[in-house]
Amino acid sequence: MEKRFEDFQNNRIDLRALHVMVYDTDNVALALRQLSKSPGRMALGPDKTNIKTLEPYSIQELAEIVKDRLTNKRMDYVRRTYIPKSNGKKRPLGICSIWDKLVEKCIQLVVEPYCETKFVESSFGFRKQVSTHNALAKVKSQCQTMPYVLSVDMKDFFGTIDPDIAYRELWHIGIKDQIILNYIYRFIKKGYYEDSCKVENPKGSPQGSILGPLISNVYLHRFDVWLRDQGDCWHDRSVAKFHNYANKRRNLALTNLKVGIHVRYADDILVLCKDYEDAVKFKYSVTNYLTRNMKLEINEDKTKIYDLTREKMKYLGYDFYAYKKQTKNPQQKGKLMVTNELPKSKEDVIVKKCRELLHDIRRNPSFETIHAWNAYVVGVHNYYKGMSLFCLSFRKIGWRIKELFYHTMSRDVKFIKDQAYKDNFQGGEYRSWGKRGYYCFHQFPVIEIQWASWDNKLIAAEKGKVIRKNPYAYGEKKHNPGVSMKDISYLVNTSKYIKNSRLAMFRISKYSSMKGVSYLSGNFVPVDEYHCHHIKPLSKGGTNDFENLCVLSEMEHTILHSSTPERLYSIFPRKIRRIKALIDSLQRD
Repeated sequence: MEKRFEDFQNNRIDLRALHVMVYDTDNVALALRQLSKSPGRMALGPDKTNIKTLEPYSIQELAEIVKDRLTNKRMDYVRRTYIPKSNGKKRPLGICSIWDKLVEKCIQLVVEPYCETKFVESSFGFRKQVSTHNALAKVKSQCQTMPYVLSVDMKDFFGTIDPDIAYRELWHIGIKDQIILNYIYRFIKKGYYEDSCKVENPKGSPQGSILGPLISNVYLHRFDVWLRDQGDCWHDRSVAKFHNYANKRRNLALTNLKVGIHVRYADDILVLCKDYEDAVKFKYSVTNYLTRNMKLEINEDKTKIYDLTREKMKYLGYDFYAYKKQTKNPQQKGKLMVTNELPKSKEDVIVKKCRELLHDIRRNPSFETIHAWNAYVVGVHNYYKGMSLFCLSFRKIGWRIKELFYHTMSRDVKFIKDQAYKDNFQGGEYRSWGKRGYYCFHQFPVIEIQWASWDNKLIAAEKGKVIRKNPYAYGEKKHNPGVSMKDISYLVNTSKYIKNSRLAMFRISKYSSMKGVSYLSGNFVPVDEYHCHHIKPLSKGGTNDFENLCVLSEMEHTILHSSTPERLYSIFPRKIRRIKALIDSLQRD
């Protein structure tokens, strides 16, 4: 993906023939691997298929299926379900068949890197190495000089995406491949199942689909460019006086031009303005652009202009407001400071969820319930760690559940003072807490909600601008497999024709994670001599999962399956137990 992005950036790929890359076996293998790690891999589609449906097929066969479905625009209706929203309403969620998910993922892996070369910096939603924290940091830093904020709310954005406009915007951004364009056009127009009935749906991208976020970003890309040229890029680049660092703001103030900086996270759009009059102008121009050019519907009740010095604004789960700094420094006195805090409604939701998880622990103290508690607490901490008054807010939550927490833990969880388990949890994030002791369930620490692991850089809004030369480059440390990339490429190529896609994936993972070391000899096995053995045979109920596979050399594997596997005892006298277990599993009736 890193190289693919660079190729797009340097115009080394023909944008009229992208469909060939979609059903390339390497691309299908990567799509399959990412699908196997996705949270919704086991959700049943309208045809009762999930990730397990793909197991009996080889990578090569799946590539042929992807080619057929893409070129012939074959796709299934979406199974619609509903999930609750924070306001009590329900959000429609579309669950596609696994075959549609595979094709969508293959398209995304090809189209997304190209689009990343075109997207503007003010778009923060559903992008690589960009998160809500970056959007929040930009709002926090820019509102110090631009406290008037236009918040634009759209009615059912994903459900009102027009296929004709989506086709137009994909073509405009540079996607010229007719096969991909026609597939996406048909994808937006396909219907859904609800209450066992087929419903024709001429527009809208299913929420929960793989292509949905990418389509939404492309759909609003030209809108982003239009707004960027009125804010971040200060209008016309050819007018030098608007780009002089020392005088550009003063020169702009002498004109009637409206100046605003926009922040967009999916369909959550903010335009930050210095004056209320500019915000009013933007409200009319933005509304007209979205309704006329994009055929979107604006929610007039929720679209409003906020004066952060007088009222709070809700955005991405935070409350924002501004206040004047009180200091003896005459240069700093009266300067606006922006604070983002936890809304009272969100605090109540967190407290309610914590109580539910603690009651689960009381009923069934186990690793699963303790892990569910830790996962939720760490997730909440990570999302809100850039919040002003972070410690105070979570200390208040901790006080509200204090009695229930300590009564629950004192029954079945041990209180210890050994710091090792806590310090090794989450990379030492909670090292500074629990110095006098903490609760630990069989060497598994229990994280308390008031242990505030904040991030100073996020609180100071230092990450509002994302600097990344290549969004798919995560650094050398992240790409540090147990064996060389050349060996992995060899395994990928030799695994394409294995008649089980799950085995093909885990065969590579096993060799890499074990660094090519044999399960029996402990010696390195060259990749061309590597044999992947099932510890428990498939005929005896074994699986193709990672834990049931082991690395053997060609010689070891041949002897193990011969009529005299006992010869391995004399060859590897220190591995008698392992050899016996392997032989018994093969010979057991």
